[in-house]
Amino acid sequence: MTRGVRSVNRVAAFVVGLVLLVVGVAAVLWWTGTLGDVWAAAPDALDPRAADEVTGAGWFGAVATASGVVLAALALWWLAAHLASPRVGTLTLPGSDASGRLTLDGGSLAGHLAEQARRLPGVVGARSVVDLERGRHVLVTTLDVDPEADLPTLATDVADLITRARDVLGIRGLSARTRLAVQRRSRGGPRVR
Repeated sequence: MTRGVRSVNRVAAFVVGLVLLVVGVAAVLWWTGTLGDVWAAAPDALDPRAADEVTGAGWFGAVATASGVVLAALALWWLAAHLASPRVGTLTLPGSDASGRLTLDGGSLAGHLAEQARRLPGVVGARSVVDLERGRHVLVTTLDVDPEADLPTLATDVADLITRARDVLGIRGLSARTRLAVQRRSRGGPRVR
């Protein structure tokens, strides 16, 4: 899922949540009979004849059909956006030309980097993937870190590790994003004082 889709999800969830909150509060106020204090035009009872008039109008069928088509198209776009993975299968290496292509498996690169990161002092776990974000390859790494680790040193070690991988492969357009997830407790076991 791309950042754009995540943003759309957040905005849609906020709008739907806000609408549900307003409708829910209005329903409670209407049920208790206090909605008229907040909104003077609030009806005391619902009149089903008004709904019959709207659904019986000549324009209702066309509007309902157009709305259904738009909602179906949005639903298909939303589903397709969630099915598409930003993961990169292969990276094209420098030296590729008309005589042939040099490629690298993105999963292998990410796995190797995670394996090397697990060997750094203070790292208790590592996961890494290569994603495609806004047309750029991004090496996304999450490191589970012991709470007693020296974070400035670890940050320098991780930067060196990523720089070496970038230099060895010759991929200049490869960006990196690393997240350090500091564990709540040390994995060294319980301490006796």
